[in-house]
Amino acid sequence: MTELPRKIKLAPGDYFMLAQDLWMRRSGLQGNICCAVLQLDRGFDVERLRRRLAESPLMDWLARARAVRPLPFLPPVWRTDSKPGQIFFEHDDKDGAMETPWSPPEVVTKHQLRADREPGVAFDVLRHADGTSHLFFSWNHTHLDATGVDFILHHLNSNSDSNGSSSVKDFINPKQLKGMPISKWWANADFAHSSMKWLDESGKEPLFTPAPPGPRSKARKNHQRRIRFNEEETARIAERCGKVAPGFRRSHFYLAASIQALHAIARQRGEKDGAYLIPVPHDTRRHGAKGPIFSNHLSILFYRIEAQQAANVRDMVGELGRQMTNQIRDKFPEACMAALNMFKVIPPGYYVKHLGKPTRGKIASLSFSDSGEACPDMKEFCGARIMDVTHLIPCWSSPGITTLFLQFGGRLSVLMSWVDDCISPAEADGIERDLRRVLLEQEL
Repeated sequence: MTELPRKIKLAPGDYFMLAQDLWMRRSGLQGNICCAVLQLDRGFDVERLRRRLAESPLMDWLARARAVRPLPFLPPVWRTDSKPGQIFFEHDDKDGAMETPWSPPEVVTKHQLRADREPGVAFDVLRHADGTSHLFFSWNHTHLDATGVDFILHHLNSNSDSNGSSSVKDFINPKQLKGMPISKWWANADFAHSSMKWLDESGKEPLFTPAPPGPRSKARKNHQRRIRFNEEETARIAERCGKVAPGFRRSHFYLAASIQALHAIARQRGEKDGAYLIPVPHDTRRHGAKGPIFSNHLSILFYRIEAQQAANVRDMVGELGRQMTNQIRDKFPEACMAALNMFKVIPPGYYVKHLGKPTRGKIASLSFSDSGEACPDMKEFCGARIMDVTHLIPCWSSPGITTLFLQFGGRLSVLMSWVDDCISPAEADGIERDLRRVLLEQEL
């Protein structure tokens, strides 16, 4: 592999995630830290993983990467001249086997993983008395998106660095190695402005968000719950998706189910007229590409569903498909990326407030993501059969509720994450109940 660069630009999505990370920490939450959890059968070769982490130039680069702003009002960059720091940890659990948890154990959550001060990734192996293990791959979202995490797990599971055939572009987007010519700046600014105009139009009141208005306590916490479906239920959901959303994306059915579950909460609170504004990550990699691995190669699609539409899943699916088609046609994801790129010169605190300006601070009603198949084409990891996979994700303080759909081994699961001053325990129970009802049982 050609030597990796010591300095590159933050991708537009990186700075968005960094700003959210800093904002969450100031709000009393842990930070924008995600965790991929692999439940592994007996035979896990821990030494093999330790060796791959130590020998991989990609992992050495990732362990050194720090987000740094060279001077005020200059775009931040990734620098790799720091010492790599420890990223591999081992622990023993003497209580026997353990199911994949809803939230990481304390030995995992103690890692700060600050993007500007220390390694942004950590690997924790938790060995159980029955010979099985859990691997917790934690990462600061500033460094990687979910697709990059899958690429890294495949990379670590291989026996070598692709026999030397890997290139820098497999790891880093070449656009992050060079700046934008001054001649293109104004055209880019005008293009970026079009996305803010669109968001200003879509963000008109009334909007519903579960986050409370006004000042909030720093004593709030993230809570997580994993909603599991077995293979038979997953097949039924897939069949229903084909009936409800023929010709549309599966993720639109999942999103419609999430909106309807949230709509029930809004009605219970007496807020019947507020529309739902939902930003959805949009992967900008070419379809089928095996890279880049590092950074967040994401733009955003914004959907708006009116309160009267939220009562019917089929109507929502059709409306979501129409809005997606229009945004792709109008190049909204590219315009949004241009705007995020220009905002990198803004200090993080002002950045978050500026993003919320078109919607009067109501950035979203719900955070949603459909990660598809976890660890695609992987049945074992370092010699052990993969028994289960999930992603544990934080919830931003606004909107205060997140649903992540993910599938592994023919089984669908939904990771629900919420902030306790936005969603009560009873409301969380209601969201789970309504998600199951809509996905499996609702009469259409």
